[in-house]
Amino acid sequence: MQLKASKREPLGKRTRRLHREGKLAAVVYGHSAEATPLVLDRLEFQKVFVKSGRTHLVDLVVDGDRTEKVLVREIQTHPRRPGPIHVDFYQVSLEEKIRVEVPVHLTGESAAVKRGDADILQPIHALEVECLPTDIPGEFEVDLTPLAEIDAELRVSEIDVPKGVTVLADPDELVVKIVHKRELKVEEELPAAEAAVPAEGEEAPAEGAPAAEEQAETEE
Repeated sequence: MQLKASKREPLGKRTRRLHREGKLAAVVYGHSAEATPLVLDRLEFQKVFVKSGRTHLVDLVVDGDRTEKVLVREIQTHPRRPGPIHVDFYQVSLEEKIRVEVPVHLTGESAAVKRGDADILQPIHALEVECLPTDIPGEFEVDLTPLAEIDAELRVSEIDVPKGVTVLADPDELVVKIVHKRELKVEEELPAAEAAVPAEGEEAPAEGAPAAEEQAETEE
């Protein structure tokens, strides 16, 4: 995947102006390289990011004469404007291992969940790994089909990891578990007679006498 970019001055156009022009401010930094401010086409970046995510290498072509292998490291957004306003790219060396988070993607269906008897508990949605940039998995796929019954679970050590990739999480850490269906407990209202029973140490109002609130309203 290729993405075109141009160098920009650090004190150049403001982010809002770039956004109006369909541009996106960015910076590239990383392996043996100084941070370089960039500007790129916003729509072109979004199309590339849909395919690359944060785990696939992107060929960043700067000013048409220099190509860097990069990963999308961080995307900044605006609370009131849609889409990204700034992107950080991390330049990598294809010969040096790096650390990156890889998403965990659930597939299949548990029989217990399908019956409506259970829910899926997923404490981990991404795993940090160490590997060469060319070996980064796009995702870790976890099939729920074998987890057919309640209390069935899968831990980090049971995930299928490609050769050359080291998962940095604890092998015993829980990734996904089939748990009992959560039920909402509806509190029942106390019967009127039970609600009228005075608390210990309080006197019950005389028959026909108004409650404290009613009496106060009467006196006003």
